[in-house]
Amino acid sequence: MELLAFIGSAMLFTVFALTVLFILVAVSSRLAMLTLLVIPILAVIILPGTSVAFLSYRHFLFADGLVPVNNFHILLVIWSTLMGIIISTEFLTWYLKTGKRKRSGERKATQSPEIKKILNAGVLRLRAVLAKRN
Repeated sequence: MELLAFIGSAMLFTVFALTVLFILVAVSSRLAMLTLLVIPILAVIILPGTSVAFLSYRHFLFADGLVPVNNFHILLVIWSTLMGIIISTEFLTWYLKTGKRKRSGERKATQSPEIKKILNAGVLRLRAVLAKRN
């Protein structure tokens, strides 16, 4: 019976995580974060007895029975992992958007014909030095 409960919990958490990841990739990160928070809260509001019984189900014990691992602990691990993924993708998206704008703006403002000549001369000298070494 415990094996079936563990398999059922694993399947439910896997479907939950895959749903959130699909929404993250296909729709938006904000909707994925909202889904991540709303689905468990709605489950507790709509079916309080069933949800509390599911989340408080103890799978195993660590440290000679001192530390129980419930479904709630597994849900917290999944939450923290998925929130980290969502926040990091949001940060990387922001960084890549602002970094590209800053770099293109700086290049357009600073490149003049004199600087291009100096850079080309430096590249030619570097190539000549490297060719002599080989």
